[in-house]
Amino acid sequence: MSKVIYEFHIKKYTVLKLDEMPQKAYRNFLIDGNEYKPVPIYDAKNCIAIESSKSFIGKIVEFV
Repeated sequence: MSKVIYEFHIKKYTVLKLDEMPQKAYRNFLIDGNEYKPVPIYDAKNCIAIESSKSFIGKIVEFV
């Protein structure tokens, strides 16, 4: 599990900067009981992107 430490929004997407990335493989993200599919993102260390306009600062991300 990782914690969201920063975020920014681009149109219908939210990019989340995490304190750490998992070492295991994953298919989706689980945040506050909601499952999100990853949006491809490149060259952004410890970042993930999802389709959402909510705020996730301080939330825990589970990799499932």
